[in-house]
Amino acid sequence: MVSECMNPDCRQKLHYLRSGRVVRVVHCGGEQTIVEHFWLCGACLQRFDFRFAGQDHVSLMRRRLPAPVEAHALTLTLVA
Repeated sequence: MVSECMNPDCRQKLHYLRSGRVVRVVHCGGEQTIVEHFWLCGACLQRFDFRFAGQDHVSLMRRRLPAPVEAHALTLTLVA
């Protein structure tokens, strides 16, 4: 389970899902399914967004424009 902001320069503790974005990444390969969750706090979501590169890599990328303030959720399923 996710417990802090994904931004390594922030690492704010997750207490409530009032702001920011949570993404769930589901890795499906063979008989095994792995589920990972990542969270960006509201302040970091204004400057960054998630980047999904390859089958197993989630990172951050800078935004060109600020994000809306409301919270968002996203599910991404990766099939190996």
